[in-house]
Amino acid sequence: MELLVIAWILCVLVVTAECCKGRVGHGDSVTLCPKIVSRAEWGARPPTEESSHLPDLLPMLFVHHSAMAECEDQEACSQQVRGIQDLHMDGNGWWDIGYSFLIGGDGNIYEGRGWNTQGAHTGGFNTEGYGVCFLGNFMDHNPSTGAIAAYHSLASCMVEEEKISREYQMYGHRQTKPPGGTECPGDVLYATIQEWEGWTEGNISELKQ
Repeated sequence: MELLVIAWILCVLVVTAECCKGRVGHGDSVTLCPKIVSRAEWGARPPTEESSHLPDLLPMLFVHHSAMAECEDQEACSQQVRGIQDLHMDGNGWWDIGYSFLIGGDGNIYEGRGWNTQGAHTGGFNTEGYGVCFLGNFMDHNPSTGAIAAYHSLASCMVEEEKISREYQMYGHRQTKPPGGTECPGDVLYATIQEWEGWTEGNISELKQ
């Protein structure tokens, strides 16, 4: 009897854990993906114009850093994301935050323009892939362990949901500009991403669309 009760409790825990994960539908399938803090949850302003649609199976993924303050909890990270949206809309004159997704030091992923929506993150390549921004300045250190784990979970979700190709090419932002054009995503983070799935060597600035 005790064994049956223990088994039942374990089953409930497993089901509960699975239900708490994010789900992204693709066709008739549903794949478990990391939870993404929605625009409503972090307090986004509405865009002033509608962004272009992006197809599935994009060939590229781009890694950025915000080069601003880091954050360690959802309240602080939401404030950082709002600040970036204000900068992009009021300072740059864009109609929304530029990044597709942002990742905080709290290990949360924050929805930027989101799935299948063209961003304004990597000039000349915004139609080719999603832009993922780590919140903070990573010139001399890496993002938190939780933030890095969130990135890998998000990238895996993109592949499984066919948002990006299984043979996707991942680049740091600096690889899309002429040498010296930007320090993004920071020296230490840039060295780190070269060990990650999909990273592709070389400068692709001459391939801009």
